[in-house]
Amino acid sequence: MPKTAITGSLVAVEFDKSSDVPIYRQITEAMKSAILSGRLAVGSKLPSTRIFANELGVSRNTIVQVFEVLTEEGLLASRVGAGTFVVDAAPRRDAMSAPTMTEDQPNGSYPFRSLSRRGKSLVVSSTGEFSERPTPFMPDLPDLREFPIRTWLRLLNETSGRLTGQILAEASSAGYEPLRRAVAQHLSASRGVVCSYEQVIITTGSQQGLDLVCRMLLDAGDPVWLEEPSYVGTRSVIRANGGVVCPVPVDERGGRFDEAISLHPAPRLIFTSPARHYPLGSQLAPERRDALVAIASRCGSWILEDDYDHEFIYDPNLAMRSLHAQDGDQRTIHMGTFSKTLLPSFRLGYLVVPADLGEHFAKARAVVDRHASLIEQMVLSEFMNRGLFVSHIRRMRNLYHSRRTQLVTGLEDIFGRDCCRPMTLGGTHVILPLAETARDQVVARRAAERGLVLRPLSPYYMTGSRAQGLLVGFSAFNSHEIARGLEVISAMRDHIGVEIARPEPALPA
Repeated sequence: MPKTAITGSLVAVEFDKSSDVPIYRQITEAMKSAILSGRLAVGSKLPSTRIFANELGVSRNTIVQVFEVLTEEGLLASRVGAGTFVVDAAPRRDAMSAPTMTEDQPNGSYPFRSLSRRGKSLVVSSTGEFSERPTPFMPDLPDLREFPIRTWLRLLNETSGRLTGQILAEASSAGYEPLRRAVAQHLSASRGVVCSYEQVIITTGSQQGLDLVCRMLLDAGDPVWLEEPSYVGTRSVIRANGGVVCPVPVDERGGRFDEAISLHPAPRLIFTSPARHYPLGSQLAPERRDALVAIASRCGSWILEDDYDHEFIYDPNLAMRSLHAQDGDQRTIHMGTFSKTLLPSFRLGYLVVPADLGEHFAKARAVVDRHASLIEQMVLSEFMNRGLFVSHIRRMRNLYHSRRTQLVTGLEDIFGRDCCRPMTLGGTHVILPLAETARDQVVARRAAERGLVLRPLSPYYMTGSRAQGLLVGFSAFNSHEIARGLEVISAMRDHIGVEIARPEPALPA
């Protein structure tokens, strides 16, 4: 049976055979530079002198001489039977350090080194003020401890045996076909989406799905209707792709699209999350759904339906079929993700595009990054086809519902009844509204100082009229963690309590 040789690091070395400087000296200096700059890390194993000589096209004696010099200088060390390694015997310079600025470079910067408008827009959308680790009461996180990891690993072990070079070579840029079929079947049963698997495009999540839609359907300057408030990353991606964001106000019945037509230009794209608006939680009312579909048909607009949190509507009487299911003109693109239901790091999502756009989106998907992780797609398809995904959703829905009840009850004990703004009975967070004079970001920072994450509501608004409130998540935290978090909120009651927005008192009869 043939053996595989362990050759050590591949080392890029440049030298000139026509130079008067001996070759061994040129190679020695190149190796020394690579080691001191950190390009060859401490502990790196080098190829044997024979293999290294063959790779460089020089005699073995030349490489032996190089190794001897570098060993004498304390940069290499040999171990019998193990090989030759880079050692930490000298101060290291930063190979990537910037050159010294000159006076003719204004403001101490390189010429032509600024970000593009698109790049600046992406940077602005990123915020690191609040931790994304699962700390109470971080919203919009699944409970990592409840993920069926043993089942997943068992499926991974079974599936990896079927991963062949042929499957890798034939993988479609639109995604692994059995997973696309499983998604189409699941959406047909659960969301009323009637589609073929050819219309399903597997993405690495909602953000990539949105970016792909914008690239395919928007030109610079095209108006995009976006619900107000909205996820910061959504409007950033739209703007980065040249779209002009037109905010559509949201109330307890969802986006007021019927009013937007008198306020904004006819849209090229309409973004909506009708099952449960993020972050307010309202559901798009039936008559507004009809109005939205009619507007898209009349204006020739595309609708991008983000099916956010539809899995976690706790009252079955509030469950509605998808907007895609009622759009007879097929102008709706349906978008979803598995990150909220399985794991945040599980980067798989999907788009359902109109039948005449399926091939175009698949080709564009190949340009973006070819396809998502194939092995994860294969395991997820098994997870869905065996009914394990639906079982997991049912179990988590019941668990999250009980946690929501505990959180809301606890908040009402502290601040009184009707202190929360639940909108629809669903989702993975509730909103604690604050008075207009409050500063939710200040409250959030004070909570963070006590080890509690309460995400402020106001940054989700684009316009000057910003509601004040706190997003309080519950899905990722068990009963003990919720109780402990409520104790911290109770200790802050004197500060928060005076700023809670109370419902308007009823007028006397």
